[in-house]
Amino acid sequence: NITELMPLVYTPVVGQGCIMYSEIFRQPRGMWLSIKDAGNVKNILKNWPEDTVKVIVMTDGERILGLGDLGANGMGIPVGKLILYSLCAGIHPRHCLPLTLDCGTNNEKK
Repeated sequence: NITELMPLVYTPVVGQGCIMYSEIFRQPRGMWLSIKDAGNVKNILKNWPEDTVKVIVMTDGERILGLGDLGANGMGIPVGKLILYSLCAGIHPRHCLPLTLDCGTNNEKK
């Protein structure tokens, strides 16, 4: 039942998940790119284990759900959105790539 489960996989739970992302991290669920990767992005993206990516959701980790700049912890946003795309639109998870652009953070806590 998507209506009942939506609050568990997205707002507001995903906000708490983002805040705690670095503490609950178990295995990679997305890819990070930094400014240092400029000129090499195509080669880096080839390292993603799935070669049938159809949907990319990207964030820079700023302005997350009114929580401010979460830096790398913002990965929960594209992960959460792609879960919704899988549940609601039937997009197989192997066709999804969550991506965070590491632009640094101005939040000293993260």
